[in-house]
Amino acid sequence: MPEFQHPLVLWLLPVLLGGLLCRWFSQPAGIAVSSTKHFRPTPAGKFLTARHFLLGLETLAAIAFVIALARPQQGVELMPSEREGTDIIIALDYSNSMDAYDPPPAWSDPQVREAIKDDLLKDRLAVARDQVARFVSRRSGDRIGLVIFGVDAYPASPPTLDHDFVVAQVNQLNNSLLARHERGTNIAGGIATSINTLVKESDNRRTIILITDGDHTVEDEVFTPVSAARAAREKGITIHTVGIGSAKPYRDGWLATAQATIRFDTKNLERIASITKGRFFRPTDNQGFEEVMDTIDSLETTTRVHPALVFQRDLYPYFLIPGAILLILSFILRKTLLLELS
Repeated sequence: MPEFQHPLVLWLLPVLLGGLLCRWFSQPAGIAVSSTKHFRPTPAGKFLTARHFLLGLETLAAIAFVIALARPQQGVELMPSEREGTDIIIALDYSNSMDAYDPPPAWSDPQVREAIKDDLLKDRLAVARDQVARFVSRRSGDRIGLVIFGVDAYPASPPTLDHDFVVAQVNQLNNSLLARHERGTNIAGGIATSINTLVKESDNRRTIILITDGDHTVEDEVFTPVSAARAAREKGITIHTVGIGSAKPYRDGWLATAQATIRFDTKNLERIASITKGRFFRPTDNQGFEEVMDTIDSLETTTRVHPALVFQRDLYPYFLIPGAILLILSFILRKTLLLELS
């Protein structure tokens, strides 16, 4: 049933019909002649003459204009659709060890250096950055956010469907974003910040993908990794843990100079995933990391029903255009075939 955005305009219709009745029964224009002997007698029409025909066309045109001015509209409803999706936070390790490289075991030191120079071998942060951006771009039905954690955890993006924004935030991550003393491995803080971000943003299915290459080395003020995982479980949040990097990483630059120790605790990551009924993955190279993200992509599918979309479609062109045609037709007839005295 059409609705009118300006219904008060329709009160012009009774006025218009009243004017039509007055004109319809009014005396038409005439001329005085001295003799009628040169005219043939014809019956005088009272209710249906050429004048009435033109008046009818103009009235219909006026009615169409009034209805168009009232702006009739009709609601159009699209059926609700089901799409696969969930709310995901990607918690990415930003520790110093993410500057290390994972070349194939058979490569010699000169080969590794040449590959780094030619940008054929990327450090762990760059590999993670590429894979996260790839993962985000494939999940069109998800709300995805980003948390990075070093000594402290930082929510870089809340869960959002604006994946271009999330990818832009991921691409901004570089090795100099934080100072070295700020780049520890606070896994507990990363989980806790991810939980808070998800709870604030959604009551739907929620998942954290924790990506790290090291052990928990920073004492968090509130949580341990295990207690943070239990807090996630209480909120109904699943955590998938991804331990990236090989057992013998290649250190370059200041990592090599400082002879930094890179530790990795798979048991801790396995326990975090087990507590929340998630899965633990252990890729050791770029190809393995890509396969892991593909696996998580297949695991995290839930049906989300999107509400029906209702919008108003304007109907006034269906009255405005015929009204204009009737008015033009009346004008042409009045000046040609139905020419009348004025």
